[in-house]
Amino acid sequence: MQKTKRPKNMATLFVGNLKWECTDEELFNLFSGGGFIPTNANIVMGRNGRSRGYGLVTFADASVSDSAMGVFNEQEFQGRNLIVHEDRGATRGAGKTDDTPDPNFTGTSVFVNNLSWSCSEEELKGFFASHGSVSATIALRKDGKSRGWGTVQFTTPEQAEAALSMKGQEFGGRMIECLIDKKA
Repeated sequence: MQKTKRPKNMATLFVGNLKWECTDEELFNLFSGGGFIPTNANIVMGRNGRSRGYGLVTFADASVSDSAMGVFNEQEFQGRNLIVHEDRGATRGAGKTDDTPDPNFTGTSVFVNNLSWSCSEEELKGFFASHGSVSATIALRKDGKSRGWGTVQFTTPEQAEAALSMKGQEFGGRMIECLIDKKA
């Protein structure tokens, strides 16, 4: 497959901190309404079909994209302050297909996602107690609030594997996701 070269003047902006509901058309209209007519505006979607919270806006002329970046960076849009900068392309690790576990992999840790914001480490450990949980850790942001995920430690890989049966069960009002933590 041959790559198509884009014109030298063409430039693309990364537009982040978008609401999940933002559409391609709304993003296009935001820049058009500001007097900067893009050639294209697309919300980037994840494999699950949901917005990833950012979009890419392409302009035919780099000077127009530079001006638009200056105007729209940190501007409020749909109740959120935009993050606008030159698109740097795929980031390191994007598209990574290497499924090799970490050298320290024990197979005794389970990653648990979609936790309620109020979930405590004791509650998480207790939820997995029937499978022999030893400890649990909730990932925290810098401000001390939950990141919505955590890990549960087990004594044996067999216990951790059995704990995967909890996937899809309701815990704290949310349907949890779980998988073997390949980094522990």
